[in-house]
Amino acid sequence: MEKIDKHTAGSIKVSEDVLIKIAETAACEIEGVYVVNNRLLPPSTISRLRRPVRVKVNGEAAAIRFDISVLDGYNAIKVAEDIQRSVKSAVQNMTGFTVTKVDVNVAGVSFNDGDTAAE
Repeated sequence: MEKIDKHTAGSIKVSEDVLIKIAETAACEIEGVYVVNNRLLPPSTISRLRRPVRVKVNGEAAAIRFDISVLDGYNAIKVAEDIQRSVKSAVQNMTGFTVTKVDVNVAGVSFNDGDTAAE
């Protein structure tokens, strides 16, 4: 699904892939999120079968879902809340979409070894 705005000069489309990239970039900036090479690492085998960030678009509204790992020593609830605020703000400011919800599933903990996430 894409957002299409009609203007006198033509139309503007914003794809779901762009929304995913904006959301992932905003989440990667949050302290305590397990990130490898500026990308979210899927926290489990199941989530490796799908992206750690998913977007559903309905008209001009978007619902976003994350599966993340939190670094050991960080408060998982605070990290998830920070992701919700940051992602909602970034997506709305950059695209004009209304973000109806940002669901964050904390599915793992990383123990700072850079290789694995415990489920």
